[in-house]
Amino acid sequence: MGAMAGSLGASAYCAGLMLISLLVRHLGLGLWAGVAIAGLGALTAGEIAAGVLPARWPRGPSSSLWVMAGLLGLLAALNYGLRYPTPGPLDISHLLAQGDTAGAQQIVWGRVQAMPRLTRSGQGQVWLLTNQVRQLDAQGNPLGAPGIAQGKLYITLPADQIEDLFPGQRVQVQGKLYEPSRPKNPNGFDFRAYLASQRCFAGLSGETMIAEKGQSPPRWALWRLRQRIARAHEARLGIPAGPLVSAMALGRGAVNVPYDIQDAFVQAGMAHTLAASGFHVSLVLGVVLAVMGQRAIEKRMPDPAQAKFIAGSLTLVTYMLITGGQPSVMRATVMGFGVLAGIALERTTKPLGCLLVAVTLLLLLNPGWIDDVGFRLSVMATLGLMVAVKPITEKLEWLPTTLATVAAVPLAAYLWTIPLSLYYFNTLTTYSILLNMVTTPLVMVISLGGMVSGLVAAVWPWLGGLVAWPLELPTHLLIALVRWEVGLPGSALATGHISLGQMFGLYGLYCVWGWGLTRRRGLVALLIGLIALGPLLYRGATLSQVTVLAAGNDAVMVVQDGRSPLLINSGTDRTAFYTVVPFLRQAGVNRITSAIHGDDSDGENWRTIADKSPIRHFYGASSALTTVPAGGQFHLLSPGQVQLINRQQVQYLQSGERGLRLTLLGRRSWLLWPQLSLDRQLPWLQAHPGLQSEVLWWHGEALSDAAIAAISPKVAIASARDIDPDTAARLQQRGIQVFCTERDGAIIWTPRQGYRAYLQTNHHPGSGLE
Repeated sequence: MGAMAGSLGASAYCAGLMLISLLVRHLGLGLWAGVAIAGLGALTAGEIAAGVLPARWPRGPSSSLWVMAGLLGLLAALNYGLRYPTPGPLDISHLLAQGDTAGAQQIVWGRVQAMPRLTRSGQGQVWLLTNQVRQLDAQGNPLGAPGIAQGKLYITLPADQIEDLFPGQRVQVQGKLYEPSRPKNPNGFDFRAYLASQRCFAGLSGETMIAEKGQSPPRWALWRLRQRIARAHEARLGIPAGPLVSAMALGRGAVNVPYDIQDAFVQAGMAHTLAASGFHVSLVLGVVLAVMGQRAIEKRMPDPAQAKFIAGSLTLVTYMLITGGQPSVMRATVMGFGVLAGIALERTTKPLGCLLVAVTLLLLLNPGWIDDVGFRLSVMATLGLMVAVKPITEKLEWLPTTLATVAAVPLAAYLWTIPLSLYYFNTLTTYSILLNMVTTPLVMVISLGGMVSGLVAAVWPWLGGLVAWPLELPTHLLIALVRWEVGLPGSALATGHISLGQMFGLYGLYCVWGWGLTRRRGLVALLIGLIALGPLLYRGATLSQVTVLAAGNDAVMVVQDGRSPLLINSGTDRTAFYTVVPFLRQAGVNRITSAIHGDDSDGENWRTIADKSPIRHFYGASSALTTVPAGGQFHLLSPGQVQLINRQQVQYLQSGERGLRLTLLGRRSWLLWPQLSLDRQLPWLQAHPGLQSEVLWWHGEALSDAAIAAISPKVAIASARDIDPDTAARLQQRGIQVFCTERDGAIIWTPRQGYRAYLQTNHHPGSGLE
């Protein structure tokens, strides 16, 4: 009964957290409204179960246990609400509400919290725990005495400003506070949610950082140990092999792995090898227990079981501290202690019970981890290994036993993380199972070698680097295999976004299949495929939608007409990487039928897009010929001529400046207005008569009355950070619906819903929660 009560209580607590997370994070309810609903729901469910289930399940939990379960569900909701990340009364983010009175810039004092890192753009990034702030006017003069400030800041600086910084160092930074942005496009990165998960609610774009004099790094600190190991690996193996070995031993949170390597491993389905996880914990613990289990060693110990417990415990705690206490490592550490306790007590442990206890303890410690995508993936992968490896191995009985097990382990983890991957990342890595099977020996050798050499480097860096030297060949071989797999056609398939109901439905069927609740596993597998892919395939074949993406000052449009997508402009300045590619991924677009090169395009961004979604037909003026991505067939756009692209009519307008007249989905007329000064607008209109269009699409600059009258739009969409105020006022006076992409987010048109702004609609949490 004790085990049953513990399992019921832990399950009730986790279920309560899942319910409150669903209500607040996914359905958009207010925090305390969600807490109230989740708490009342848990209590009600407990009372109903107490009154109904004991009579129908005599050997099950008693009425009092069901009531207790309801109370634990309420406790979970309250714990989540009380510890939800919100700014304190003195948090520095409150300055943002003061507007202009907060000053043109600020000087912030505080302590560096963690080792600085480089961002993708090459800037330095620092986490700062603030204690004082002073506001400055436009000329840099103080507006008053420094005030007390608390909270954490996400600071970006020129890269040379972060050299020689270390955790705990007192610094002052001058720059401009800003509010973290929400995702403005479907599948965009949720920077605000990411910072909130770190209990940070404001960013600062820094210009200068000055460290207080007389400070020196501490002689002993865990960050110095991690840095010592990483430098030893890099000095001997170089870049990228050195950082990769360090990451595979300690996790990428402990070292700066080049972003191209990170991206390649993620796309190949090998991201778990760069994150300290249960695999690494089980690897190091398994080696320690194997060594302690040698007969020669056991004979010398009065109590071998106790010795294994002590050695294993020291190993787990040491590894957890060195890696920085990441959630996946802590979960595996708790499970490892369960295994060690079983060894010490000479009892067998139940893996599912250990997993449930580990997850519950971690969520008691930090209930916010229930929202962490990495934590969820780690738990589901571990659950998959526990329930699916055996039945998969049985199905592979025609293979040699060792090979069947090697295949079953990555397959089980892969299958049990698919629903979460479809929901959050909208991608399937098609060859990752085969790649994981082939590279498992390499990963084990590199991970173990990195740990051993790191242990030596902690004492003597030169010798540690020498010990790591034999890892150079397998590390470069692993990088080559990953890059080769990523370069294969269809290595990562964009699937589109599944709904929350689909995700839960898939996991429900997984449980039916994994626990053998039915003998018709073939039918269950068919249902899994239908639920996962059926709605996505139907939506992709029937969808009619026009989306103007929020891409800064770039005018970028995606027209989805069944299975013939049209992309207008690639964007500039990495717009393709941050905006276009994520949108195409959530839309399930793996191949672009047609693309039009306009003024808001460049070759680098087209290549970035074509690497993920090959372009079949490429349209543009003769000057665009040099930007055609590999594999695309070039078609010349002739000025003034109406051309049919897929089912869309396109007229290229050129009289000095270039515009586009579009008839989309057979009914909607759009005009992409070029960037023209007021004195150039009338001549351009005279050169192109008959420009009346339902939608005016422009860059937010001032428009003359003549231009507005000639176009006579019903809707005006500015691909810009802001709109000329006078122009916006005159458009609204005429009853024209006005949108601005940087203010309203992506603008989406569908036949049923008309025009709507993305930021005004509910959308599922994206990668910002990673």
